[in-house]
Amino acid sequence: MLMLLIAAGILTYFFKNILGTGILFTHFFYVPIIMACVWWKKRGLIITVLLALFLMLAQYLHGTYSLTVNDTLRATMLFVVSIITVALSEQLTAARGALSASEEKYRTIFENTGTAMVIIAEDTTILLVNREFERLSGFRNALIKNKKSILDVVDISDRKRVESYHRRRRNHPEDTPTNYEFKLATRDGGRRDIFVTVDLIRGSTAAVASLLDITEMKQALASQRILKEQLAEALEKVLSGFIPICAHCKKIRDGNEKWVPIESFLKDRTQADFSHGICPDCVKLLYPDFIPKS
Repeated sequence: MLMLLIAAGILTYFFKNILGTGILFTHFFYVPIIMACVWWKKRGLIITVLLALFLMLAQYLHGTYSLTVNDTLRATMLFVVSIITVALSEQLTAARGALSASEEKYRTIFENTGTAMVIIAEDTTILLVNREFERLSGFRNALIKNKKSILDVVDISDRKRVESYHRRRRNHPEDTPTNYEFKLATRDGGRRDIFVTVDLIRGSTAAVASLLDITEMKQALASQRILKEQLAEALEKVLSGFIPICAHCKKIRDGNEKWVPIESFLKDRTQADFSHGICPDCVKLLYPDFIPKS
């Protein structure tokens, strides 16, 4: 900045006192003025004041002084440009601060959410993952960020389908599911069942995906389905054939030749439980006084 001010002083002296003109050289003044106002904001106006003094008092260096209208107008323009530059620079700084705060906010949410998350580029490159994704997949951010494709962590059986969704999402988003399941290939060679929610980031070709591990849930559902099948098979065997039942009280004769209520018979052989009530026909038969008379 000092060198620019010295150069400005030399140009002022040369043009005003040797060439006798004020044309052209003042354009050079805008360089240090804009730089100072961008760097130092309002304090940069000091540079403008110095350059305006160079311009208006240049003749003193030659022993004469004659302030012209053009010099006054040029000095005024220097201040106008300075004020505009300061205003724009402060707005830019405020916008950068707001953007930085917003980025920090969303980075905090991205990192601390309980769901594994990954940002994927248009070419399927992994741009960023959070700590939960690292825990789920076993891959550290430094190992896969900008180095691996998201397809590298998808089981080969699901790879073509996931890639197809990724391509279609940019050309036909309305026909592409945002929620689906696939198998994640972990670093240790394991496989995890994943329910993913994925969509494009607004104003970008990149996508953000949220991955939910449903491995244990699917295993529990499979175990429950097997158990139901086993119970149904056992119940079919228990209740198959002839069952001796009393024609009057409806008790059932078990294997020990004892007559037991039907509820006890079924409860001992299944996981069913019973609650008791009275059907409308029995109410009429047993408790006719409680029936409202029409």
